[in-house]
Amino acid sequence: LAGITQIEAENVVAMLLAKGVVVKEDLNELRHAKDRIFSDISGIERIQLKGQDINLGGLAGLKLWLERNKPLLTADLRDRGIRSPRGILLVGVPGCGKSLSAKAIASKWDLPLYRLDLATIHGQYLGQSESRLKDALATADHVAPCVLWIDEIEKGLAGAASSGDSGTSARLVGQFLFWLQEGRPRVFVVATANDVTRLPPELLRRGRFDELFFIDLPTPEERKEIISIYIKRGLKKDLSPELMDELVNLSDGFAGSDLESAVREVVIHAILKGDDSVNDEIFKQIFSNVVPLSKVSPEQIDAIRIWGRERAIPASGQPIPSGPSLGRTRRGIIV
Repeated sequence: LAGITQIEAENVVAMLLAKGVVVKEDLNELRHAKDRIFSDISGIERIQLKGQDINLGGLAGLKLWLERNKPLLTADLRDRGIRSPRGILLVGVPGCGKSLSAKAIASKWDLPLYRLDLATIHGQYLGQSESRLKDALATADHVAPCVLWIDEIEKGLAGAASSGDSGTSARLVGQFLFWLQEGRPRVFVVATANDVTRLPPELLRRGRFDELFFIDLPTPEERKEIISIYIKRGLKKDLSPELMDELVNLSDGFAGSDLESAVREVVIHAILKGDDSVNDEIFKQIFSNVVPLSKVSPEQIDAIRIWGRERAIPASGQPIPSGPSLGRTRRGIIV
């Protein structure tokens, strides 16, 4: 009930008492009631996840870390001298599930999800940007516990080292970092970035985020899992092992978004011409026609992997593979 008025708290508790008894399971209803109270406050956007089927394919290392740290989000750690998990920074190849991970975490942990768009924080008047960010972060504290998703964080915090905006970006970075490190409300931050070179270096040091994960192009096993998820969702069936192996081979170099796009074309074909018209050749033809980003801009993918290989933990739980210009990877897997 922290952060709400006495009258609001009394109304919420009265609603829970209407059935005669309050049990531990009612905490979820209490959390969502508090979420509704602050849902109309500007600064951050409430992302509705109720009823959505959110499955995250692959990323075993990230899933293991989240499962291990989930109990710490609600544990009383004051006597231990440590804080509850504050958040993670996801960097890597575009279209490989960074944004989807934020939704999956909120859904898995049964927490409300809010999105903070730092790019819209900037105002035209002196001090307006800082005031907007302060209000947005205060709102996140009020609705805690929650997951705060900051998509493409580099767009909002880039330019901190320059003086072209009269130091506004630098002040925003300082304000955000202070909140991230010193804040006590249980707000779990999931920040994503495509171009990590634009981020201020102080954001990447240990102690800001709990962990820095690199999300790479999916491995063959991950591609098989992702394809199965989308096939079951769109066509309500399983593929034969032979066809699945063929699609995994055809999708070498595909990002998760490329796989989703390919399966979507198959589903559209089934809707327009009937499920019986979808055969193995249709699958192979559609997957063969997709040109992934890794083939359109191989230099860009190679540069991203160079950065992630030495500076981040692989979200897949496996070492980041070397590209054409890379040496052997020295990064271990997460345990």
